[in-house]
Amino acid sequence: MTLPPRFSDARAADFAGRRRCSITGQLGRGVHGSVHLTSAMTAIKAHNTIISYARELACYNRLHTLNVSEICGHHVPQFLAHHDELWVIEMTIVTLPFLLDFAGAYLDWPPEFSDDVLAQWQHDKAEQFGIHWPQVQNILAILEHQYDIFMIDVHPGNIAFAQDGP
Repeated sequence: MTLPPRFSDARAADFAGRRRCSITGQLGRGVHGSVHLTSAMTAIKAHNTIISYARELACYNRLHTLNVSEICGHHVPQFLAHHDELWVIEMTIVTLPFLLDFAGAYLDWPPEFSDDVLAQWQHDKAEQFGIHWPQVQNILAILEHQYDIFMIDVHPGNIAFAQDGP
């Protein structure tokens, strides 16, 4: 089931009210949902689909259980709360450098793509990240080998660096 994006704002506000805070701004909006800043200085992500919600919640639960707060110096948001009926996750706000957005990630097994698709993905990501691509590959390898998280929605908006140099 998919809900129209405009409903994510209402669900985020509903969740914030239940947490005794309010929405004070928007941090982002994408294919998986919208992310809002709260008066409690937390981030609330309201998902557009139950699939992206379930994937992200599972990743945050795993990272929370393993006490992961950073990977390769990149801050990882800390899981705070969730609501299954609203498809909302609350997390801490992180500063640069950061790693976030697990809505497109897979847990325990990688998605199946052809060799051609994977090669094109690698090429596109190398171009997007430029000099940071080797560091991104290292972050992805750690996610895969240590935490069984296979992140495919990778771009400079969700793996961000504090400076231009390595």
